[in-house]
Amino acid sequence: MQRKFIVGIVVAVAPLFSQGRPDTKPSFDVASIKPSMPGSRDALAIQPGGRFVSNGFTLKALIGLAWHLKGFDLSGGDNWMADDRWSIEAKAEESLIIPVWTPPNIPEEIAVRLRALLEDRFQLKTHRETRNLAVYTLTLGKDGSKLTAVDPPQQPATGSLRAGPGVVIGSSVPMVQIVTILSRLMDRPLIDKTGLTAFYDFSLRFAPESAPRALASSALAASGPTSTDDPSLFTALRDQLGLKLESVQEPVEVVVIDSARKPTEN
Repeated sequence: MQRKFIVGIVVAVAPLFSQGRPDTKPSFDVASIKPSMPGSRDALAIQPGGRFVSNGFTLKALIGLAWHLKGFDLSGGDNWMADDRWSIEAKAEESLIIPVWTPPNIPEEIAVRLRALLEDRFQLKTHRETRNLAVYTLTLGKDGSKLTAVDPPQQPATGSLRAGPGVVIGSSVPMVQIVTILSRLMDRPLIDKTGLTAFYDFSLRFAPESAPRALASSALAASGPTSTDDPSLFTALRDQLGLKLESVQEPVEVVVIDSARKPTEN
């Protein structure tokens, strides 16, 4: 049975607050790691104060969370790292101020501690290297951007993204979030070369089968069915948003798994 991890996508526009002590590497003070119960629901949550809870994530998926990867940026590892699923509950000793965040892009205050946890409990060893890979680049079309520039949201308000098969709708979101959601439709890394720095409203509709990868519906999936007359994703980006998607070869930094071990429980 195919497992699905479904989240609502709510974009946060908020700074990260660093509370780590300068003389120590930030880590969780208490952490529990166990195999996920068969049939249990996937979960990802960060509770007030910085308590991290996840269930149903493989080691490779956890590495992706901790290093902010898109899947294409990760290489190596044994089969169990992509198959075995884990349940984690962890809490930092000090209370952390956590900004509103967009799954699966966890805040760096939690990510740095998750990296330390994986290196400690899974004996994870990695290195970075640059490889020449097939990627997509996103640039401006010949007539320029058709995104609607808007004022940034006022704190504590946030922008938002709603996405489902064949449709993505954004309200007051920065380009980095637009690229993040588009990356989930791609079968290779997506590199932003638009130079756009404002916040934008936009609506993108395309034939779902034209995307290199399927985008699962979210709890806040955009409303309205797609039409059989909807254009391909490449054409929709050009005509609706004024953006050009191209396939090229470029050097890309990847994280390579050197070794890891299954953790002992607690």
